[in-house]
Amino acid sequence: MNRGPLVLQASSAYGHSDRQCLHGAPTLLAVIEAVGARLVEAIASQDTAAISTCFAADAQFRALTPPGLRERTGAPEVAVLIASWFADSAELELVDAEAKEVGDRVHVAYRFEGVEEGQSYIVEQHLFGIVRDGKIERADLLCSGFRPRLDE
Repeated sequence: MNRGPLVLQASSAYGHSDRQCLHGAPTLLAVIEAVGARLVEAIASQDTAAISTCFAADAQFRALTPPGLRERTGAPEVAVLIASWFADSAELELVDAEAKEVGDRVHVAYRFEGVEEGQSYIVEQHLFGIVRDGKIERADLLCSGFRPRLDE
């Protein structure tokens, strides 16, 4: 497994990958890559404050997890919820991550392997959201749940 710096694999739904428009402004894809990388790095670092900076102050967040629907409003509340999912992990390793545009939405997907209470697990989450001014202002997340790793 790669333990080096995070490299998001970003792809455009429209088949282009230019990082800047003709006028020098970042493209949607470049913004998606930046927000996606910041979010995944913050989760991997288990850094609640850094997670919060990825979201707009009045962000709307819904997450479907195996226990059910979770909803939060505001960057700090969203960050606390996301961080809480990984807080008890003694080990947390990013296995895969990608960011791409889906029309006017961002799709950020990531997979972690970790250890919690001596048990190895794998978890994958997919976030679909709206990004404005470099921050996620609305997001819907789907979580696989923390599943036992079968390769051990």
